[in-house]
Amino acid sequence: MQLSLTPILVAVELGFVAVLAWRMGRITAPGSVTPVYLFIVWIAAYAVLTSVLGARGVYISDDLLRWLPALWLQVITVAVCVLPVMLFPTLRNAMRRIVDVTPWHWFAYFHGLRIGALGTAYKTMIGEFPLSFEIGVGIPDLLYGLSAFWIAAKAKRGALTERTFLVWNLIGALIIVPAAPILLQLGLPGPLQVFTASPDARAVFTYPMSIAPMIGVPLFVLINLWVAWRLWERGRVV
Repeated sequence: MQLSLTPILVAVELGFVAVLAWRMGRITAPGSVTPVYLFIVWIAAYAVLTSVLGARGVYISDDLLRWLPALWLQVITVAVCVLPVMLFPTLRNAMRRIVDVTPWHWFAYFHGLRIGALGTAYKTMIGEFPLSFEIGVGIPDLLYGLSAFWIAAKAKRGALTERTFLVWNLIGALIIVPAAPILLQLGLPGPLQVFTASPDARAVFTYPMSIAPMIGVPLFVLINLWVAWRLWERGRVV
């Protein structure tokens, strides 16, 4: 089994949200964070499940590949993460308060973790990762991760407007969606395959790399959208 930092990245992502919730609880009311902690446990359980499926080769099985999985697999992850927020007002309100009390540069530095895309760039150079996906998604994601440090510096100086921060978060999401699912599907065996060079997109869905498209990357996108949603909702964008 290959060694990978991807599981550690997912743990850091969930840990980041847990720290934000803990901090919000200290600022407001400790009991208000319980729904968030339960939410994190829910996502962690899903992360374990999807990792097990990846380890068993489900995501690169011939039976699944015929159903164009790259176009809809991540929708399951989004549903797992978003539906609880939609269904439970206490969780939704806690998520609002977290954004309200968290310094913007914390979120920016969090997205600095996306410089982990250097790993896929290296894998592409040594022929272990599809070039088409690296060019279309990996490199833009790396550049976004680098931009996070500039955004964080501006936020700490108070030189960042709410509109700019909202747009920057939306850009972070749009780098991945819809490009990633489309490029992945175009690189998978099946009726839509265009990129046939080896390695193809099955490398992305092979464990432990499969953890990234199934939970790691969606979490980055969802946190982008979480912050953008709250900024938009507050109605103070000019």
